Amino acid sequence: MRRALSSLCAATVVAGLLALAPTQSAQSAPDPDDAEATLRSDADGSVVVRKEGGVVTFAGASAGTEVDNPSVDRGDSVSAAARAHLQRYGPAFGTDRPGTTLVQERRSRAAAGAGVVRYQQHVGGVPVVGGDVVVVLADDKDLSSVNANLSDVRSVPAATVSEPDARRTAIAKVRRATGGSPTAATGERWLWDPATTGRTNSTGPRGAWRFEVRADGAVRHELLVDDRTGDVLLDLDLIQEIDRVVCDQAGVSVPDPAACTSGAVRTEQSPASAVPDVEQAFQNAGATAQFYDEVGDRDLTDFIGLDTASGPKLASTVRVCINGDPCPYPNAYWDGRQMFYGAGYAVADDVVGHEMTHGVIERTSDLLYLDQSGAINESLADIIGEIVDHRNVADGESVTWTTGEDLPGGAIRDMAHPEAHGQPDRMTSPDWDVDPTYDDNGGVHTNSGVGNKAFHLISQGGTFNGQTIAGIDAGDPTLARSSALWLQVIETITSFTEYADLAAVLEQSCAALVTVGDLSAADCTAVHQATLATEMTQRPTAEPARDADRSCPDGTHKRVLLDTEAATAPGATFTTSPGWQRLPVASDPSPALNGYSGDSSWHADDPATVATRPMTATTGIALPPDQPTYLAFRHWHVTDFDVTSAGTVRYWDGGTVDVVDANDNAYLLPAGAWLNGPVRSLQAPYSGVKAFAGSSRGWVGSRVDLSSMAGQVIRPRFTMRSDSSVGAPGWYVDDVVVYTCDTSLFWYMPPEMTATAPRVGQTLTATVGHWNIPDAVPSYQWLRDGTAITGARSRTYAVVAADLGRRVSVRVTMTALPFIQSEIASTPYTVDYGQVRPPSSVSIAGRARVGRVLYARPGTWTPSGVTFHYRWLRDGRPIPRATKYRYLLRSIDRGHRISVVITGTRAGYYSASRRSPSTVRVRR
Repeated sequence: MRRALSSLCAATVVAGLLALAPTQSAQSAPDPDDAEATLRSDADGSVVVRKEGGVVTFAGASAGTEVDNPSVDRGDSVSAAARAHLQRYGPAFGTDRPGTTLVQERRSRAAAGAGVVRYQQHVGGVPVVGGDVVVVLADDKDLSSVNANLSDVRSVPAATVSEPDARRTAIAKVRRATGGSPTAATGERWLWDPATTGRTNSTGPRGAWRFEVRADGAVRHELLVDDRTGDVLLDLDLIQEIDRVVCDQAGVSVPDPAACTSGAVRTEQSPASAVPDVEQAFQNAGATAQFYDEVGDRDLTDFIGLDTASGPKLASTVRVCINGDPCPYPNAYWDGRQMFYGAGYAVADDVVGHEMTHGVIERTSDLLYLDQSGAINESLADIIGEIVDHRNVADGESVTWTTGEDLPGGAIRDMAHPEAHGQPDRMTSPDWDVDPTYDDNGGVHTNSGVGNKAFHLISQGGTFNGQTIAGIDAGDPTLARSSALWLQVIETITSFTEYADLAAVLEQSCAALVTVGDLSAADCTAVHQATLATEMTQRPTAEPARDADRSCPDGTHKRVLLDTEAATAPGATFTTSPGWQRLPVASDPSPALNGYSGDSSWHADDPATVATRPMTATTGIALPPDQPTYLAFRHWHVTDFDVTSAGTVRYWDGGTVDVVDANDNAYLLPAGAWLNGPVRSLQAPYSGVKAFAGSSRGWVGSRVDLSSMAGQVIRPRFTMRSDSSVGAPGWYVDDVVVYTCDTSLFWYMPPEMTATAPRVGQTLTATVGHWNIPDAVPSYQWLRDGTAITGARSRTYAVVAADLGRRVSVRVTMTALPFIQSEIASTPYTVDYGQVRPPSSVSIAGRARVGRVLYARPGTWTPSGVTFHYRWLRDGRPIPRATKYRYLLRSIDRGHRISVVITGTRAGYYSASRRSPSTVRVRR
């Protein structure tokens, strides 16, 4: 579909282990749809459900309701209740996948409900990066919500690269970028499944050694090293730039600022310091700790304190200077143990609140510090820092909505107007930072603007992007409602959260807080409007095109000269040199299966040796003269690159593409001929060569115009170039096509569907479009996510439950005269739930006398196939365990009026409910 990391080498205290993989045969395994239906049936109100790929990823009870699990009692422990909920409903979320176990990682309190329980996914005993489940309990231990992000991998191959060798690789990678003498503690094996962290088109799941590497100064990196190839899979910069103790470095430059375990100049027992940085660090740490104590009932000293000889301390070091950086040091950071501030940075209470909140996030939701998840990490720290700023107002101080207004250089972010500092205020903003070089871990410090804007809209309201919002904190300078809301969010999000996930968690958190009386239904309306205004559920439009156009100009049609995927033996279409291979290779499972079309592709290793390795088309291709011809291919690459401490990106290895003629003469392809072409310059020994280098962030399509070679016989050539430094996963190439554009005999305007907001149960009709040949004959093929739907070849199509959440379109093929065809697909539209429609009323049959049976009469509902669920009421209140279509009147019912609520459900449809009129008072 999608984070400050805690120390990956720290031991996890396992409070419990939940093995949900079924022991029964596959035929009798719990059905996910049945588990989802059970969850909905057990709920005493509506349930919000989000799915990805047919698997539930989030389910939450609406405000004032809960999911009543019959096997859970109020007296159960928080852990036991959470475990029981997953046993009953877990299959809907994929918790029963073969090989998966869930290990309870932590249990915590939240602003609403009895508690929050987090589980870490393990596959074959190996923890999964980003794989976790968060269970939120209502006050009586019933279920409030489940948020899950799980890998579907079943097993992890044994490691062939030792931990010491992998550690040396990780240290070498950091040393090359930062210098100094990095060190790393012993690593642990983890499973890196790119699909679990939003990378659906990547190398596939890999076992990896996970390390935290530290070096002099503000250097703290998290690395994953492939445990079978030794390649660096991921390198994240974890420095999140921004009982109490404060140390003062006094502006003296050192290689690596020491932790404040001794030599503190300000403590709880000492008098106030005359040094403003020291005293403000002390006071602002206190203000932040007071906020967490008052709103979150959390002792920050115990929670994020630095271990010292006299116990944990909220530690800060001020007036930091680091060798090689400007002095005064122009920043602040949390290093995983304590706060460090350059001169003037500790005086800003919002900056102090920001940095300390990074520590809280690291020990709760543990958000991955990467891409959207990292941006949300930064945004949550900004939000809590701003709340601390508003609650900690000095006499005469005016409150603003900027972050860091007290810093030496002034404000660095604006919560009300993120665009004032180049940040996006919505997902489709042109300010969205794609960060192709990952020098900011995917734009974490820029793209936090979306969350910040949502915070300001929720708190203060306003009109933005078509939404007029009433703020929930109007007239309250302490921002109490926002405080409760965002602390609930921090406690209940998963470690990999994208903005679409944040939208769901925000609304569920609000609903939970309504239940305990901290927020109102009107507040939840504001929350929902803010997620719409900031477009949280949309994809960023600033992200680059992932595929290059493979069509022909108007007035022409495509004729394919080479198509590797259509060949009888795709692997024979190219001749490879050592280092290239056509996957899969039975004798060598180390290269991950990774194909754009299926699991097969060509793979070039990126070794830690100097090498130039070509792969050349086996047979020459005759290019027609006087018309355009193109080479198109899809590829995925992660090659060796780094970012220096000065922010310079250096590409060491990469892939190039050229062509050779019939005489084996090589021809470079001009830069202007490319779509998504090679633009990154390699370092020595290939200085200046433009290549596909660094991370492609998934599969990318490229195309190059071969018109400069028209009339010649050519062979495309792909070459992997590497230096002698660090290895990487390499270059995957798939779907290689050479095609030319012949003059077409007719042109067209696109077809469309009659409905642009399709729903399950609706019948769609295709329009033909306009064509220049009146007698052209149309044929139709309906598509689901671009793939043909079996049997759907008429002009109309009835939308079914399998289409829910998928993008439906129709491809119209026009045929005129033999061998002349043209086809085009309509604009795809996402299918929404249909609506179960009840009759205007439902009724009860039977006499209202003790000992008699009452029967629910649902009447006629549409569509057909609706499943009914019943809840009998006594004077409007639910009768325990009365959930059948019939109800036997007992003596306890005497003198009361009985009614029934009938709820109709069907897969792919929003459910609906009707309540019958009440009976007369029950007589003896």
